[in-house]
Amino acid sequence: MYIWSVFIHLIIVAFWIGGMLFTAAVLVPATRKKLAEHRGLLFTELGTRFSRITWVLFPLLIITGITALYGKGFSTDHLLSSEFWRGAYGSKLMGKLHLFSLVLIVSGVHDFWLGPKAARMMETEPNNPKTAVYRKSSSWVGRINLLLGLAILFYAVSLTRW
Repeated sequence: MYIWSVFIHLIIVAFWIGGMLFTAAVLVPATRKKLAEHRGLLFTELGTRFSRITWVLFPLLIITGITALYGKGFSTDHLLSSEFWRGAYGSKLMGKLHLFSLVLIVSGVHDFWLGPKAARMMETEPNNPKTAVYRKSSSWVGRINLLLGLAILFYAVSLTRW
């Protein structure tokens, strides 16, 4: 159970972080010049598809994370014990869970409000000064989310050493 849970967990994380890295390193630069006139449409289509998939994957990350803990030998009693959360492993896991909670909030703001608003405005009002504000804000929130994802990955790697 442990190996399968971790395997599925890692595939999901690779897809999620890989998608954000692809967006930052490939999609955004590609839409600055040659694809600039289709920028809003591209971000609407690709962003919506990626967002839908990640919001299905987030609960699966929670499920596979819990099953991995059980597979590693932790019981419900461990996880409900304050002693566990004060220990080295539990405190690192708590840090990871806090960051994941923050990712859910930041992703919600980006995926359901800021990103769609910026993409719509890029398509319908490309020269409106507010469009640039929404686009830049959406871009920065996306970058923050990527950094949070990488921090979670760092915590995850450190947890494997316990």
